[in-house]
Amino acid sequence: MDRNAVAWPPLRDAALEPMGFAPSAAGSWLVFEVDAQACAIDSRQLRQIALAGSIVRLPGPRHPAWPGIVAWQQRALSVLDCGAAMGRHPSLGGAASRVLVVQDEARLWALLVDAVRGLHQESPARLIDVQRGLPPPWNAVRALLPLADAVGGEVCPILHVPTLWNGCLRPAGLHGAGLAESRA
Repeated sequence: MDRNAVAWPPLRDAALEPMGFAPSAAGSWLVFEVDAQACAIDSRQLRQIALAGSIVRLPGPRHPAWPGIVAWQQRALSVLDCGAAMGRHPSLGGAASRVLVVQDEARLWALLVDAVRGLHQESPARLIDVQRGLPPPWNAVRALLPLADAVGGEVCPILHVPTLWNGCLRPAGLHGAGLAESRA
């Protein structure tokens, strides 16, 4: 192992609710789009929604899931392109693209999405369970959220952003500091 490389903690068991963000405890989700697919995150993780134009592209070759960095409250946060991370069309470049600044107990994360639909209120009892133990990036799906106002009974996956982020680190071969901002 390179002595200058930062050792990342191992991924947590997909059957656990990492970092305390259990969908069953929430009642409000931010719904957004990734390649025309509705997705959601627990609104308690959201800190800010920013324009995608605020992304600074870094020089040199980079993985499609990591388009650059964004400045947020005097911090530089690496941006994870949700579309590319989920194996779909990348989110960078769309007129309605937005950067979601989200956090868990230890880190701030920047997630690029195609568009933001808004907040959705739903009883946690109405969530649809999903199979646990799926490989990345699908292990980031915590449950399915029924969208009652959608035609045809649309459901959307509720994503756990830190799990999605960590699941993309290994396939991308990314290591080192600066991939997320630690709350010191």
